[in-house]
Amino acid sequence: MTDIAKELAIVQKVSRCLLDSNAVEQMLDVLATAISEKCADKNPVILCVMTGAVVAVGQLLTRLKFPLELDYVHVTRYQNGTDGGELEWIQKPRISLMERSVVIIDDVLDEGVTLQSLLEYCKNEGAKSCYSAVLVNKDLGKLKPVVADFIGFQTGADYLYGLGMDYKGYLRNTPGIYACPENLEEILCPK
Repeated sequence: MTDIAKELAIVQKVSRCLLDSNAVEQMLDVLATAISEKCADKNPVILCVMTGAVVAVGQLLTRLKFPLELDYVHVTRYQNGTDGGELEWIQKPRISLMERSVVIIDDVLDEGVTLQSLLEYCKNEGAKSCYSAVLVNKDLGKLKPVVADFIGFQTGADYLYGLGMDYKGYLRNTPGIYACPENLEEILCPK
């Protein structure tokens, strides 16, 4: 077994489930209903924020019963780590956002840096309206520069994985949402 496989096994063993697969299904239903009520008549461009939102967007799209176009944007602050750094733009959308309604869908609203940059980008590209949806909004105990229009789940500051969110590039395919313990580093590297 490789070192990363051992680490992942430990992470999965000590993490707690915040939402199991049934709760995720309910959360996605609620999100889809809220997005539909606001955007069904807008012919929106849905922008999936890669890579974290890809799993949820795939599941969410089948619940949106109105005309839409799908594109993606790839920006990251984590580069397969667990701490955010500088925002790196990897791919901008190919569909023109000029005079379009846009719904940005991201996995988690942490500090708000990525979402704020995406909203500004869409406005600068001429979007007539811009909405944001996040699977998880983290309460970090401080104000964020943006507030998401649609929020699937509210949680604390724990590091999360599953439903597209990763732990060091892995565990995106976990069907629920899990929180790593605060003392994970001590568990992984006991003194």
